[in-house]
Amino acid sequence: MKKTIKIFSLLFVIACIYSCSPNQDLGFEPTPESGWIQFVDDDNDPIFSNQTDQELISIGVNIQVPTTSSDLRINYNLVSVSGLDPNAAFSNNGYIISPAGQTSYMGPDNNTGLDYVFLPTIDFDISQIAASLTEHMVFDVVLAGTNGAGITAGLAGEDKPITQRITILCPSLDASSSTAGYLGDYTLTVPSGPSLFSTPIFNDGIIVTLVEGPNGPFSRQFMAPYLPAFSSSPETMHFTFEEGQIRIGNTQSTTGCSSAIWLGENPDAILSAPCDDSTVTLNYLDFYFGTGGCGVADEPIQVLLTKI
Repeated sequence: MKKTIKIFSLLFVIACIYSCSPNQDLGFEPTPESGWIQFVDDDNDPIFSNQTDQELISIGVNIQVPTTSSDLRINYNLVSVSGLDPNAAFSNNGYIISPAGQTSYMGPDNNTGLDYVFLPTIDFDISQIAASLTEHMVFDVVLAGTNGAGITAGLAGEDKPITQRITILCPSLDASSSTAGYLGDYTLTVPSGPSLFSTPIFNDGIIVTLVEGPNGPFSRQFMAPYLPAFSSSPETMHFTFEEGQIRIGNTQSTTGCSSAIWLGENPDAILSAPCDDSTVTLNYLDFYFGTGGCGVADEPIQVLLTKI
């Protein structure tokens, strides 16, 4: 009898060890459906679209979740900053669907590095708004949450990117576009600026012609005599449209006291580029960085171009 009890006790211990083993397959696996969503770019730099050979603006959404057993609905809001209201301009309905089990991973939060399993995108069709733009369109895409109770927009207590700003520039800035602006003849005037030599910097009322500049279809240039009382040789002036602003390039003149005078950009007066090309205001610094050897430096001048 004692022997039987000992055998039974041994079998019971073996069974207990077997059933309690952490490696035992019990026929199911845990599916923790918790985590967060965020935009892919941690730097969250604004997205600029010039509409050149571009049909879609796509923003990747990163899903920091091990797995999903059902389709994941990702909700977002469009918040207008200036220009057209994106809610009225685009047909996007405020959410995207990630298929069940299709999740993506990024960075040190997991062991897969930068290998994406799936990357859903929020897409905007440029053709839906191109003909309606009369000014630059700026709006934010803000992740709002999901249909998963444990899957949030961003991670509480951490700075995860859930807002992405988009700026769509007017097609008129692109010289290769059929609706290109800022080209052709303009009247040049100088509304403000010094006249250190008792002579005009540029002759008011002269006609200049804007053409595509040296930096591609988003740049322009024109020629005008600088300090015409001293030199009749025209200087080539150029500027570029960058991220909705007018950025002025440096110009070396053929005139100066002991060296050539340069004209450059006035960093304190950088202007936005409007869609309407009827006027162009260019803010320069004359005697840029003390050039010319005339004892002066960085004298602000303004040149106004008015379309004929």
